[in-house]
Amino acid sequence: MSDVSEQNKAIIRRLYDEVHTGGDLDVIDEVYAHDVEVHVPGLPEDPYGPEAVKQLIGKIRGAFPGVMVTIEDLIAEHDKVVASVMWRGPVTGRGQGASPRAPLVAWPRLDVYRLFNGRIVEQWADRDDLAALHQLGIT
Repeated sequence: MSDVSEQNKAIIRRLYDEVHTGGDLDVIDEVYAHDVEVHVPGLPEDPYGPEAVKQLIGKIRGAFPGVMVTIEDLIAEHDKVVASVMWRGPVTGRGQGASPRAPLVAWPRLDVYRLFNGRIVEQWADRDDLAALHQLGIT
C-alpha cells in the first residue's frame, strides 16, 4: 500500500476518533478542505465547507451525546478511503418522536472520502436510517 493511502487512512481514523467520538469539532478545520462537499442522503442540500460539516456533526452529537463510532473496515486506494463504521449512541429523547425506552441506538454507515493534499475534499455517506428509527420506536 502506498504511503499516501496510509496517510489518508490515518486522517480518516483521526476524524472518527477525535471528531465523531471525541467531540472535538475544531479538528474539522484540519482534516476537511475549505471547499469540501459532503453528499448525505436525506438532506435537502449537501453541506459545503467545514462550517456546514461542523453544524451537521453538532446536530448528530446533540441528539446522541456520547456517541461512539467504531471503524469496522478501512480501505484506501490512492486518493480514496472507504470506511465501514458502526455508530452507537445513547438517546436523550430530544429527537423527533424518539421513544425514551430506547436507551441505546446503533446504526451502520458507509462513508467514502476523497482526499487531496492531506484534506478531505469530498465525502459520500450511506447510512441505515431505518435501523436507527426502528430502534427509537419511530417506525
